[in-house]
Order: sequence, then C-alpha cells, then structure tokens
Amino acid sequence: MALQISSSPNLITPALDRSIKNNIARKSGNKHVHGDTYKQRTMWKKICDFVGSTRAINVVGKAHFESKQYSEAAILRKDYQAKQKSNALGRDLTDEEYDEAVWNSSGVQNRLMREDYIRYSPNYYNKDNGHTSRNLWARRFSNLSHILHGLCEMNAAPTGMTYNVMRNTAASGVDEKSTKNKFLMFGMLGFIGVATTELLTAIRGLSGNTATFLGQGILNLLIAFPVASSALGLLGFCAGLASQIAVQKHKVNTKQQQELSKDVSDNLQKLLSQLKAIKNKPELIQIMVKAMQGKHHLLKKIKSDSLDTQGIPHILNSALAAIDPAKTELENMQALRNALGQYMQVDKPTGDSATLWARYRYAKAVTTKESHYVALVSTVDHMEIANPHAKAMKDARRQTEEIAAPAIHNFALKTLAYPAALLDRVANTHIAPTLRKWASESYQKAHAKKMSDPVRASKNCFKGEYMAKNIHQYGPVTRACIKIAEGMRLFNMNVVLASNANLSRIFNNIALLAHNAVGTSPASRSMCNSLGRFFGGAVLAIIFGTFIPIAADATGSPSTVSTEGNFPVNFSMTNIGILMFLLSTPTLLVQGLAHVAARVEGWKGNINKTVPNGVPAFQFSR
Repeated sequence: MALQISSSPNLITPALDRSIKNNIARKSGNKHVHGDTYKQRTMWKKICDFVGSTRAINVVGKAHFESKQYSEAAILRKDYQAKQKSNALGRDLTDEEYDEAVWNSSGVQNRLMREDYIRYSPNYYNKDNGHTSRNLWARRFSNLSHILHGLCEMNAAPTGMTYNVMRNTAASGVDEKSTKNKFLMFGMLGFIGVATTELLTAIRGLSGNTATFLGQGILNLLIAFPVASSALGLLGFCAGLASQIAVQKHKVNTKQQQELSKDVSDNLQKLLSQLKAIKNKPELIQIMVKAMQGKHHLLKKIKSDSLDTQGIPHILNSALAAIDPAKTELENMQALRNALGQYMQVDKPTGDSATLWARYRYAKAVTTKESHYVALVSTVDHMEIANPHAKAMKDARRQTEEIAAPAIHNFALKTLAYPAALLDRVANTHIAPTLRKWASESYQKAHAKKMSDPVRASKNCFKGEYMAKNIHQYGPVTRACIKIAEGMRLFNMNVVLASNANLSRIFNNIALLAHNAVGTSPASRSMCNSLGRFFGGAVLAIIFGTFIPIAADATGSPSTVSTEGNFPVNFSMTNIGILMFLLSTPTLLVQGLAHVAARVEGWKGNINKTVPNGVPAFQFSR
C-alpha cells in the first residue's frame, strides 16, 4: 500500500498552534509574552532551563519523538525513490512493488529496528502485528532494559525519590514552584536526612563489625547507591544490546502502514501550518533556523555545508519553496512530501565504486540528511507541544512518584471518608464529602486550572506558584526574592541532589557524539543514557569513597563518623539529605520574604505581559 497522505480538519487547533509556536520560540531562545508577541529570554531563564534539563524525562522524551521522526524521514526518502521508479517505468507500482521499495526496504526497516523505536512504540511491536518470535523477544529485552533504567533512576537519586514519594503521598499535585513545595522540602528533607542516619546507626548496632556487603562495612551501603545505579545502567545497556541483536526485518503489514502514514501526515500538516506563517518573512525564518539548530547545543545540528549564504538550512529553503498559498492544504502537504523526500536523496555507489569506504560515506550522508528532517520536524513535534504521557515513557521511578504515590494519597482520603461520615452524622459536619472531593480526579484538574485562570488572578496573586510564574506583576524587591528562592530551589534539586544525573549527562553526551561521529545510524538515546548512568554512577562512587575522604582528611573536616570498631561513614546520601535540608531553610525564608514584599509593594495587576524596553521582540502571527 502506498504512503497515504491525508489532512485532518481538526488537527491544528488554536491551542496546538500556540503550543507549536511557543516551542519554536523556546528552542530559538525566546518566550511567549502575550497574543502573537514573543521576546528574547533572559539569561536567568536560560540558566534555569539548562539546569532543570538534567531530568531523565528529557532523555526519554527525545528518544520517543526522534525515533518516530527518523522513521518518517526514511519513509519519505524511500517514497520519493518509489515515485521516481514509477515515472521511469511509466506506470504505477503494484502494492507488492511499493512495499518492497518503501515499507520493507532496508532504509525504513533499519529505522524501525532501532532500540528507541522498539521501546517507545508499543503499538508497533506487539503480537497483533504478526511479528516473528525474534522480534517479540526484541521487544521483551527492550522492556527489560526500560525496567532496569527505572531501577537505575531510583538508585541514582534515592533522597530525591524519597522526598517526591513522601510529598506526593502527603499532598498530591504540588507544584514545584509553590511555597507549599518549599515548605515540604524544609520539613521532609530534614526528616529524611536524620532518619537515614538513625536507621543506618541502628543497622550497624544490630549487625556488628563483622557484617559485610560486597566486602565492605555495612555502613558503606551508602556508597552502594551510585554503585547499584551504575550496575543497573550497564545491565540496561546490555538488555538494549540484546534487543538489537534479536530484532530482525519483517514485512510491514497494512495496519502498521496506516499508522506510520498517519504519523507522517500529522507532522507534514503541523509543519505546513508553521511554514505558512513564516514564508516570505525573513525575521521569522531566522527564528525557525535558530530553533532547528537547538537551544543549548554547542555543536550545531546542521553544519555549514548544508546552509545557504544567509545561514538558512537547505532543507528549510526546499520546504518553503514547495508551499503555494493558492493551493489547498492537501496539495501543499503532497508538495512538502516530494520536496523533503527529494532533499534526502543521496547518490548510492554502485559497481566498482561501491567500496567499503564508499558505502560507509553513503550511509553517513543518508543519516545526516535524515537528521536535518528531524531538526526541522522537531520544531512542531516535541514533548513541549503534546507530551503523550504514555506508559512506555514512564519508568519505574516515575510510575512510583507520579502514579503510585498520588494513588495512595487518594486512597487514604477515600478511606478516611468512611469514619468521617459517622462524625458528620453526629456533629452535622461535611468532612466526608470534602475528603471525597479532594480525592476526585475532576477536582484535582479543576484546582490546577484555577492557577492559570486570568479571572482568578486577584485571588491567586499572593500564592507562591502564581508569583513564580508571573513575576512581572510584582515590584523589584518581590521579583528579586522570587528569583533567589527559585534559584536556590533549582540548585538544591538539580545540582546538589542531581550529582549522579549531571555526571551521567556528560558521559551520555560523549556516547552520543562518539556514535554519531563514527556510526552510520542515529545513536540510540536510550542506550547512550544507560551508558551515561553506568559511567556517572561509577565516577560518583569513586568520588564518594575516595576523593572526598582524602580531601576531608587533608583539611581536617569531619567527613567520616568514627565508631568504636573503626567503622567510618563516608560522605553519603545521608549528608546529601541534610545538606539539602540546610539549603531548603534559606529557600523557605526568602520565599517568605517574597510574600511579605509582595504585600508591601502590592500587586500591580498587569495580567498581560509586556516587552521591557530594549529587549528584542517579534510577532509570530498565525
């Protein structure tokens, strides 16, 4: 069956259009102000965004979306070749000929067999789609790798996970920027730090000096957290590797072809909606160029040899040239299909010229062209636009923190409603209905919407969450206090807590760059992340167990706690919990000062944001 391009009449809603434009602005270093006005992001916002991007969900999201986009690129490339073959023959290809030329071709199959696609496209690799036993095993190995990744994340930051579980169990739906969250950090992190110390002290008292774990003293179990994270990262990588070894090519059935066609159609339609908005507008074209190159990347996604004299990628020029405002949406989508497919063509070596080196260069060139498509379409297809929140994207840690903990919270409220009902009858109160209301999903969603409802701005103006998200509505002292409080919270959660994540991030990027420099296919973000966790956890364990005690001995600082049996406790998660508690104290104090300053300086009430004088801005019209 040929690739079916179709236009969905209700796909491009005003909300989706705004989300796409916001994503393009974000990736280009800008942000939404109001209406169609956008302005350049401040350096403070860029730093906060960069620091906050250490979380694993960012890696998962990139793997999920890029896996689809590389498959789409291969389909469009092979579809164009099939059309050229049809023109040469002077007739339409039969379904069998088209399937062999496109769906079952090596180019498309290689992208569908990537570990990222196997893991984050559960509707493709399942029993209903007629897969071979090897492909079913590939899916199982990939699932195992995903499970191991979740366990790895649990051990990578046990203090943070413990806090998130306790917070979401005690008060589900707490915004991280809210005063409530800062208060809970102050209360719970201190408890976690002290409780962990007491627990390990009790374990030591019960076990004695002879107890060992992997040859180490029982208290050195603390260092075992990064060790376990590192080991699970390596096991996750091995499981992903087993998935890649097991997977094999298979014929794409009709149902799968329809789903893949829909993916291509939806992204072409979303891309078309934005290309129409920037066509013949040099300023907006440059915004799109910056978005394609990425926001934080030191290395550009599209190199200079693929840019014109004005720095515009050739693929963007080809896409813009294909659009004709006088034509229908479907006709323009077909034109985009042909233009993008033609752009990604690379001359394949044949005969005597098909040396090993020539074939290698050909494969690299194909991957490079496809990466340009990914850079273009990621501006309109990204987790910042429409995060599917699919089960496949939630690892064991996120399921525990974001599903299990809130479920326990709601269950506790519903359970307490039963004895409360008896009290209501005796005292004529309404406690039970209130508890059931708090536990209902509809109430929780409505409560979340209240904070963004402009009609309720005057009621929300002195709440921490609203203040942090609408800083322009307050005076200079209030703004300074909000920035300091948020800065300390980000530093606490994304630097102090995320030492493993930051180290892993370095190795993750090294693995990506190494594979992309040498390999002929797009690097698997999932497997590179597992490798990053392996090296990051190993380095952190070495630092905790070796360098910090050495430095402490050299400076005379108490990095260890000696016991009668010479049982040292090295710098550990216990100290991290206490350190985070100590940092949460001034965070809460400054947040309190922000509330005081807000009431003294007053609320300006300027709900609509404006562009400050001297700040670059632009209009991104529909």
